[in-house]
Amino acid sequence: MSLVISMIVPDGIVVATDSLSLSQNILEFVAQNVETECPHCRKKIGAQELRLPPIPIPFSASSYTQKLFSLKNKFALGSFGLGILNNQSIHYHVRQFERIYNKSEDLLSIRNAFIKYIEKELLVQFPEYREKAPEDWHPIGFHLNGYERSDGKPAAKLTGVTHEVYIGRKNIVRKRDNIGCTIGGDMRVVRKLWEIGKEDPRLKFKYRLFSLQDAIDLSESLIGITSTIQRFANEVPSVGGEIDIALVTPFNDFQWIKRKKLMEILEELKGFQSMKQKNFLETGKESK
Repeated sequence: MSLVISMIVPDGIVVATDSLSLSQNILEFVAQNVETECPHCRKKIGAQELRLPPIPIPFSASSYTQKLFSLKNKFALGSFGLGILNNQSIHYHVRQFERIYNKSEDLLSIRNAFIKYIEKELLVQFPEYREKAPEDWHPIGFHLNGYERSDGKPAAKLTGVTHEVYIGRKNIVRKRDNIGCTIGGDMRVVRKLWEIGKEDPRLKFKYRLFSLQDAIDLSESLIGITSTIQRFANEVPSVGGEIDIALVTPFNDFQWIKRKKLMEILEELKGFQSMKQKNFLETGKESK
């Protein structure tokens, strides 16, 4: 399921995700040589084989799933829902989208293009979902975070924005550009904490007074608290593993604050390859 936190505070946007993924086994029970008695006529009824309806059994599949990504080294994307689409991870799809997308790099254009990319991939795996899926079916969601200019002019004020998107039978798209927190995925624990703040204003989070470090600490805490409660609860955890954290500011774009070691290696390799490509385009010579 995942938990994605996107927090807009005065000096930037903090995005945090967990790394746990869920899967499920389908158990099928078959009873052989079954014999019972009709409650009305008392006649014996027998069957060589009796199949019961399949039962889905969820389990934690991996604690190292990547759910937080940089886009164009400028924006932060946090995903929740399906972790595998068409036998490829969401990490793969984000990087593939980034590779083929060569149009406007403003936040709104990228959001709309990424929605179309995911819709196309969903149609491959679920060809009839637009006609047959329930209206509230949203297998994939994401937060796209970054800064937009209020009127498109270079000197205009930059505004922090979280685009909250649920992709499915009927897409849900919300734009949030106010200081505060947006959550996605398994939101039950965080919502309970928010309810406490509504009941007692003294316990309400004061986002407008947060420094960037405050936002980082709270985002990490919200995921950690959710993971800890699920660990001791009577259910299969849907939030856990390592916590990835990124920061987007109006003047420094995307920056990693905390990430898994493998992602650090992959991101550095991606940056090196981009530098080589840029050098080749500018000079016609491949850098070593």
